[in-house]
Amino acid sequence: MAKSLYQLLNIPESANDQQIHRAFKDIERHCSQREYDSAIETLNRAREAFVILSDSNRRIAYDRKLAASRLPPQDLSPPAAINSHPASQWLQRVAIAALLLFPIGSWLYHNHQQIKQQAELERIQNDKSIAAAELLNSQQERALRENQQISAQYQNEQAAKRAEMELRLRQQQLDDARMLTEQQLQNQARGLDLMEKRLNTDARAQEQNIAERQAELQYQKPAMAMALQEQKDQHLALQRQRSLKQHDENIASINSLRAARLKAYDRDHGNGGISTSNPAVDP
Repeated sequence: MAKSLYQLLNIPESANDQQIHRAFKDIERHCSQREYDSAIETLNRAREAFVILSDSNRRIAYDRKLAASRLPPQDLSPPAAINSHPASQWLQRVAIAALLLFPIGSWLYHNHQQIKQQAELERIQNDKSIAAAELLNSQQERALRENQQISAQYQNEQAAKRAEMELRLRQQQLDDARMLTEQQLQNQARGLDLMEKRLNTDARAQEQNIAERQAELQYQKPAMAMALQEQKDQHLALQRQRSLKQHDENIASINSLRAARLKAYDRDHGNGGISTSNPAVDP
């Protein structure tokens, strides 16, 4: 008895397309390693079986033909003999119905298997997609947390840098203010020294003029001597008044300089009021 196409591929009649393809690949791999004529013939017959069974329409036609070949011999008797026996006619109808229903059932079974496999593949793909989405979400969350940590660290570093820059700027401002105050104090001290020197020079010049005039008046009349004495008294009084005024101005300048020094000292040491117990500026 000749082998069927399913037997050539060593698969059941309910095999799906994947099983048919896998069986043909196994036979092809097995026969390609041999160079015998029997192996080549087996490979050719397996290729023909694969071509027919891989096509759904040709497979249905083959299944019908295979089912018809498996019917008993009495089912294939002449029509006259069949009509003469009601039981034989009933069996013939049953056989024809089975012959017609078998390919349809086989096709429905194969279709159900394919749909089931497709559903399983879709479920696997959905599971993979869900797992990939969860992995992607976890990676995104991890990246977001890392970005937040990096951002917070960067903000802290920037705040520390700004605070350090502000502290340096404030210290520089304090140093500049201290240097400016010292320069102002030095300028005021030099101004006072120059003023004192000028006053001393004027006083010596006036004293010299007076001495010269006194020498000249010694040879003049007593009236002139008396007038000169009066002028001398007036000059001495004026000089005394100027000296007192200059002394008052010097005292006021010294007090202003002392107040400026106290103010600079208090500003450097953070005291808002005027200190009265600073040994560095007390006379």
